[in-house]
Amino acid sequence: RKVRGAEVCVKENRQTEEGLKKKRKRSKQPYATELLRDAVWKLSPWYEKGLQAWLAKESPTCIFVAVGSGKFLYKLALKISKSLNIPIVAYVCDDFYGMKAPKGLIGKLWKSKLEKISTQLFTKARLIVSISVEISDFYKKEFQTQAVTIMTGTNYTIENRYVNKAAVKKIRYFGKLSLNRYRSLVDLCEAVDRINEEYNTEGCVEIYCGNITDEEKKALLRCKAVSLNGYITGENFADKLFSSDALIHVEAFDEISVDRVRRSVSTKIADSLACGIPLIGYGPSSISSIKHLKRNNCGLVASTKEELKSKLEQFFFDSEYRLKISKSDVETASVYHDSKKNSDFLYKTLENILNG
Repeated sequence: RKVRGAEVCVKENRQTEEGLKKKRKRSKQPYATELLRDAVWKLSPWYEKGLQAWLAKESPTCIFVAVGSGKFLYKLALKISKSLNIPIVAYVCDDFYGMKAPKGLIGKLWKSKLEKISTQLFTKARLIVSISVEISDFYKKEFQTQAVTIMTGTNYTIENRYVNKAAVKKIRYFGKLSLNRYRSLVDLCEAVDRINEEYNTEGCVEIYCGNITDEEKKALLRCKAVSLNGYITGENFADKLFSSDALIHVEAFDEISVDRVRRSVSTKIADSLACGIPLIGYGPSSISSIKHLKRNNCGLVASTKEELKSKLEQFFFDSEYRLKISKSDVETASVYHDSKKNSDFLYKTLENILNG
């Protein structure tokens, strides 16, 4: 019944690998958890004197709200916008509004409630900023609201550095295996296995991920080329990233997984393209991440097992092909994923919205 929030000093927060592993536990009832969390927030007297005093001191000119799957954040933005009479700019990375309702009564109830509050927020928003062309086009049409696309910026300096090793050995995947991505990784690893057997190559797919389930581990370890490793961060991550011969981005092909990420572009793609290491992309052609790579003619991109095998063969034995991929990756990063350029564009866009 008490709100214990307070003003804090914002500092760089580098989480430890141990802390990340402890936190990463997949909920078996995610939609029930979301509904319960929203109910707790609804009962809590969160709009109290301390928050109101902080808002009065900061005197914001707009609310930039990064929406997600929880309704409370939407309500918080709408409440403050009405109280202070300031506009809302909504930032959309994941398209929870456009996804199909999950199976089951609880999932459908969660989706219905989220749709209702989303409609209120996006209709009221002065501007919608999204990370993909597909999200911007969909939301612009759905809510008759102005929308712009500003893609995720990279954490690295974009330079004309191209990786083209004499032989392809270290093919690396960094990140989660959720949304059945491990199944597509298995397809890729099986293709590498066949190439190694047929041509006596030494390709190894190194997977860096915390908290792999028994099912995922069993499926991946059937492939000879697989090396499973734990989650890494900081300097360890950078060392492994920049010493790779190739990087991997995969998406699953099942209907539920495709629907969940259809209009989103993975945030990992920005760093993968910027570092100049050839990117291998494998997933359905209907997903925005794959569309982004194809649209800009970068990465080795495949959407079927047969296409994946043939393109990987070319990748292993054609150094000019690898160099071409590396160059197009960096060029695409400089156009769409330059953090400073994107930050400046966002700042000017917000200025125009507020002054217009």
